[in-house]
Amino acid sequence: MVDASGRATSAGAPETATGPDGSPHAIFGLAPREDSGSETLGRYRYQAEVAARDCLAMLTEDGIDFVVCEWHEDFVVAFTDGAVELVSVKHREENQGTWTLVKLCKTGGLTHLFDRWCACGCAANVRLRLATNAAMNPANAGPLARMCGPDPEITDGLSAMVDTVARQMLKVRWDEPYDNVPETPKVPLADIQIPSGFAERVRQFLAVLEISCDPPQRAHITDVNIQSLLVPAVERLQLTHVDMAASYRNIVDRIERANRDESDRGQLAAYLADPSRVRYSTQMRQRIARRTITRDVLRAEMAYTSVQLATFPRGQVPLVAPGGARLKRKLSRGLVPSDEAAFAERLRSAWYATWSERRSGLTGDDTDLLNLSTDVLEVVFECKRHARSQIQDGSAYGSMMNDLIAQRLKVDGLSTPPPFLVKDQHLLGLAYQLCDECLFYFSENFDADGEAS
Repeated sequence: MVDASGRATSAGAPETATGPDGSPHAIFGLAPREDSGSETLGRYRYQAEVAARDCLAMLTEDGIDFVVCEWHEDFVVAFTDGAVELVSVKHREENQGTWTLVKLCKTGGLTHLFDRWCACGCAANVRLRLATNAAMNPANAGPLARMCGPDPEITDGLSAMVDTVARQMLKVRWDEPYDNVPETPKVPLADIQIPSGFAERVRQFLAVLEISCDPPQRAHITDVNIQSLLVPAVERLQLTHVDMAASYRNIVDRIERANRDESDRGQLAAYLADPSRVRYSTQMRQRIARRTITRDVLRAEMAYTSVQLATFPRGQVPLVAPGGARLKRKLSRGLVPSDEAAFAERLRSAWYATWSERRSGLTGDDTDLLNLSTDVLEVVFECKRHARSQIQDGSAYGSMMNDLIAQRLKVDGLSTPPPFLVKDQHLLGLAYQLCDECLFYFSENFDADGEAS
């Protein structure tokens, strides 16, 4: 297995693990089967790259809210409509051939995924996906895949398939401690008696399951993900000077770090599927946060080249920001020199043009702007407090305040990275825009709309 620092360690005895309600959940205390070597790390990297496919889709699809990494081979996609998708990733070497139905149930994650679904109470808002790079054996696993989902491609023989899958899961249960698979006597496969209600539960399971062979092979997944997912996302977000390879590497590294957060191995999917999850403990919410990948996380991992960013977007007629009268009056009241006031208005237009070009058009734009504005205002008010403390006898402090803002408002000094590449001048422009919106003054407050300049 791999510890929190990424070092390969030998598999030991199962550790105690708990579910969201604090009860023992043995399956999540088991160490992964792969226990050492570069082959193990390669599989873990592949699983992270499969998860990266859904993470990158967040940048272009409004319907995805966030992704939570549960374990090396598992992640959960949460959607804005409240639905969640439990995903299990299974890598198979090319020389191992196709998946058979028996192998799918035993080592291919099918029984594992069934157990996770049952742990979520088989909730109506939960769907499932088994993602693998290998093809299905056309004699048995292929027909199974075509019988899955709410609108199966084929339905003839479904009852017989349900019984076959149920018996295979019951057989797997003899050696694997799955909490939601009944224990039955060890007899020949054909003689296994399916417990009452279990076959119907398996039928429901297949109705919400997708078996996907879309993920590329390990040797090709990096290039495919960059070209088919990251590049279109960068174009959609209108980002420039993005180092694609470095950005992708950062994103996958971030997913791996979330996978390695082993402070608690309890299943998180049941929590995510619960519409009333706000009632859970702060500790549970913190565990979720450590494993969560959001749009903001992805943007923060973007790497940029050293190309100098232009203050105004190149190749366009420079935009002039609307408004500006209140900013002019406030700078005048604060005794900011007229040439500095004119430069402030130019920077406000530079911010307006840059924001107009680089905003994504997605629902997260308002939150991005709010977060960035809050960071900018925090610096502005620090500068205002310092300027006021240095001025005696009630003299105007606006000019000193303006100087301090120019000195201290830097991209590198923000508490969180901006949602896209900006330079210090853009932050000053945003500050002047916030002033024009009457969020702060360069003097004591006054009626900036009613007073002539």
